[in-house]
Amino acid sequence: MTPAVRIAAQRRLDRVRRRPAPGRMRRQIGALLGVVLAVVVATSALAAVLAISTVSVLSTDLPDPNALAAISFNEPTIVYDRSGRVELGRFQRERRRVVDYPHVPRLVLDATTTAEDRSFWSNAGVDVPAIISAAAGNAAGANERGASTITQQLVRARLLPDGAVAAGADRYLRKVKEILQALRLNDTYPGEAGKERVITAYLNEIFYGHDAYGIAAAANTYFGITDLSKLTIAQAALLAGLPKSPTILDPYRFAKRDAKGRLVVRPDSPPVVRRDWILHGLRSGARWTTLTDQELTAALAEPVVLAGVPPARIPGGQFTWQVRRQLREILGPSADIETGGYRVITTLDWRAQTIAQKYLAAAAISPNLSNAAQLRLLRQLKVRASERSWIRALRGKDLHNGALVALDYRTGDVLAYVGSAGYARDSLANRKFEPKYDAAGDGARQPGSAFKAILYASAFDTKRLTPGSLLLDVTTEFDHGQRWAPRDADQLERGPVLVRRAIQYSLNIPAIRALQRTGSERVADTAEALGLRFAGGRQRFIQAGLAGALGTVEVRPLDLTAAYGTIANGGVRVPPRMVLEIRGPDGRVVWKAPRPAGTRAISAGAAYLVTDILAGNTIPSQNPIWSAKLELRNTKNGSHRPAAVKTGTANDARDLATYGFLAPPASGGRPAIAVGVWMGNSDHSNPRARKPAISLTAAAPLWRAFVREYTQNWPISTFRRPKGVVKASIDKWSGGKPGPWTRQRISEWFIAGTQPGARREVDQAGLLYSIGCGGWRVDPVKAELGLRSWDDDVASWVARARAGPGVGGRFDSRTAYFWGEGSWGGPLVGSCARPRPHDTKPGKAGGGQGGKDHGHDHGDHGGTQPTPTPPPAPTPAPAP
Repeated sequence: MTPAVRIAAQRRLDRVRRRPAPGRMRRQIGALLGVVLAVVVATSALAAVLAISTVSVLSTDLPDPNALAAISFNEPTIVYDRSGRVELGRFQRERRRVVDYPHVPRLVLDATTTAEDRSFWSNAGVDVPAIISAAAGNAAGANERGASTITQQLVRARLLPDGAVAAGADRYLRKVKEILQALRLNDTYPGEAGKERVITAYLNEIFYGHDAYGIAAAANTYFGITDLSKLTIAQAALLAGLPKSPTILDPYRFAKRDAKGRLVVRPDSPPVVRRDWILHGLRSGARWTTLTDQELTAALAEPVVLAGVPPARIPGGQFTWQVRRQLREILGPSADIETGGYRVITTLDWRAQTIAQKYLAAAAISPNLSNAAQLRLLRQLKVRASERSWIRALRGKDLHNGALVALDYRTGDVLAYVGSAGYARDSLANRKFEPKYDAAGDGARQPGSAFKAILYASAFDTKRLTPGSLLLDVTTEFDHGQRWAPRDADQLERGPVLVRRAIQYSLNIPAIRALQRTGSERVADTAEALGLRFAGGRQRFIQAGLAGALGTVEVRPLDLTAAYGTIANGGVRVPPRMVLEIRGPDGRVVWKAPRPAGTRAISAGAAYLVTDILAGNTIPSQNPIWSAKLELRNTKNGSHRPAAVKTGTANDARDLATYGFLAPPASGGRPAIAVGVWMGNSDHSNPRARKPAISLTAAAPLWRAFVREYTQNWPISTFRRPKGVVKASIDKWSGGKPGPWTRQRISEWFIAGTQPGARREVDQAGLLYSIGCGGWRVDPVKAELGLRSWDDDVASWVARARAGPGVGGRFDSRTAYFWGEGSWGGPLVGSCARPRPHDTKPGKAGGGQGGKDHGHDHGDHGGTQPTPTPPPAPTPAPAP
């Protein structure tokens, strides 16, 4: 280098340090750019000294080139099912999928270098002749000319200081730093291996337009291709041309539907013209690819058919969004879920999820379609013929939505979670059907009679009631802030009933008496221990008073399903969970779910008593009405599968529910499932139907359809009785210890110590009976343990019941026997019948077994036969 050159270089460097006015800076830096490159290629020792000095000044704030090894890309967080194979959704700010070098086809590499940097594999990170030419043109005031290599483009995107690339930063100074950094990067990562690292980072970083970052996302965005090896020559060339100007060259700007409905790009459009230029470049020979004349001709003639921008697919629906909430709790508020590239393994069983989605669509979507459309949908869903009758019966019932949750109550793993009848069915959206709203986890719904399992679990646990306790099914005017006289769903009054039958047949009035005896505070305690969160909080349940017994206070279906699971798990609550494992973008585990740990919510004895009672709902001999809709016989030999289930119908049939569980499997490999189902309308409107559906005709068959298919051919398991539960013989009608009043006996389960005759017995012996007319008479007023103000209504029932079943009262309810019975346990109290002149033989006490005494007051145990009475009126099936 001559002295004149050295002096000129030093003067230029001094001017840069003094930062001259912006008007002159562009020309000066352009000239400096030429000097820097001249220094780079110079060989004299003095040139090397000057080069070091110049580079040192300009490199002071450049990141360490070794940072390339630590570069991480903004990647979506992907959520998978429990197998890790089914993608349930992804959270992303940029559409990107990172690929490593071995998975990039050579065709893609060649197309990219042909388009952006034909000397990539041999240059030093910069194209020296091109930059010198561009610098000379700029110094002379000529038009700017681009000459960025792939290495420079990567440096510009990821390895320059923020100030150099910020809005308003000097473009020419940035260019100098870019060149220097590219040279440094090339020296830090030399040889073939270094080039592979650079081009891999470039292909994952560069923007291809339409929210697609990286070659993998671009292939999917434009052609629907996820495997890069499936790209055609023409497709690879088109993608390679897009980074030059992603917005101007966006193929979707020039695409129209053809006669076949394909989205085709105009052949004369800018992206196709650039594609063809790249194809000709491949014809002349790239590193690995050399097109033949025939291949070139075919590629040039290939139409550009776009896949259409793929919509955001979230197969997991509302479950995926619930997982996102848990990720925020697990990873903390600083974690960037949209760009962190996490891989999340969830608890979801995809088979269970698809079955749940199928039956919810069949039950809530298909009945609101035309007959032909319903048939097509049921065929598409592959709904069995045996399930279609109850689905067709829902036509015209004005039910448009539903939700289902299934979980393993031993681990808390949520196995199926469907928050609406069709997450992706936006075309059907209306006020009664909101596809995206999560009714399972965000919605609060009235559980109706399904809450009675919680109520009675609390009553048993606090030893206020037993399954053998006596409650009165008599319409009563309760004090509820105002006078309130609720009725059973069928508006019948069955008089004295024991708790087991009151639960199984879902009687409302005994449940109200059970809440009064147990106390709202205690029931609220139990509900909270079981994991229930009342809409409006605990106080809302307390304020509901005795109406809370009927499930009028809303809860989340997810919580209530888990509460039923707690009962199934012997009273031990394992909170629901949805995330099993989280891995970072490098594949390392950053979080793993701890081993499930449960907490005691209710006693094992109380849990078993509720379980045993609800299991009777699926046994024909115990409950022929409910079992017709709920019994499971899905084993190879058709054996009965034990299941404990409870239905619930809210006021005006707005919310229809069914909750239940199976016995835990005897061996590993199968989950212990609890399942909850809700049906109704998204806007909480009352169904407009002449005869609305009830839970027994809508939610119950949906529950059974899901469980039946999911557990098909599973081994049979039974509910195991825990220690501390004993069986005792009690009076069939009054509960308590049998005595001289007893006409029939039954066996019942009790928490040890609460059984009749034990030290802490709960049920008073002979509570229902009084001596009268020379024998034992049924005296419901004596059995009323509630407020004295209730006695008048009970006495009114007695007076009406003495005339037989079917006699109405002032609250529009009628006397009735319990299903399958013809007595209320014996003759009712009242005036004694006069003996007939021709009848002087002493009569029998009569009652339940002989069938001659229908329970009227005409019988006289002191010496007369009962007066014949009409046969009992048929009792209609109740609404649950």
